[in-house]
Amino acid sequence: MKPLLASLLTTGELTTAAERLHPVFVLALAGQPLLLQILAAAEQHRSALVLSATRKDGSDFTDPLRLADAARDAAFISLRNFATTWSTTPTASAGMSAAAARLVQIFTHHGNTLYTLGYAQETAKINELITDLRSPAATADLTTLSLTALFAELVSKQQEFESLMADKIATESGQNLPTINQHRPQLERYLNLLLAAIEAAAEIQPSAALSKWIDEINDIITVITTPALARRTRQEHEVTPPSAPPTA
Repeated sequence: MKPLLASLLTTGELTTAAERLHPVFVLALAGQPLLLQILAAAEQHRSALVLSATRKDGSDFTDPLRLADAARDAAFISLRNFATTWSTTPTASAGMSAAAARLVQIFTHHGNTLYTLGYAQETAKINELITDLRSPAATADLTTLSLTALFAELVSKQQEFESLMADKIATESGQNLPTINQHRPQLERYLNLLLAAIEAAAEIQPSAALSKWIDEINDIITVITTPALARRTRQEHEVTPPSAPPTA
């Protein structure tokens, strides 16, 4: 079996190799729980490395935050407008008019134009509004007016915005994000261990299936390592030999 040469691979090449080898490993290691656990651990380290590589700068969140804020604004305005419409509809029953009036009071209390506030203030205001609209009385009023779906939409859009903002804060602070040094050595170790296990199995109990899987593994390794070997060759040729010491 060809060596993976992990030390020559970039992190991107290593994670690509792990991704392509994974389905072959699943087949070759079937019925071997311990090795499948190692494979699962390798996949966790690969996923963490991919996340680390795709870490974004804070500025990358500008447009997604703007769109998420616009979505929650639209959900807020839609729910507010429907409640207001029910409060002034002549054909509404007395119970529906009363329910609408109570909901309008809640919106008025928290601010009918709270969507014009800054991100932090608006987030706080909408969370307070959601808390009040989740009360038993408000829930009953929303149900009476068939507005529970619109309320659920507001809650969902608010949660999406908060999640995105939390990602931005975590990215800018560098906290809670995996690092290459945490995960790359373990991924290299587990991949080499799995490759060695398959190679040993083929030596002890050779089979057509194992030969087929090893051929597939070798093909994957060849594709991944060829650029790495070419880089090493170029680097070796680019090394300038030391100049000779001056003669006396």
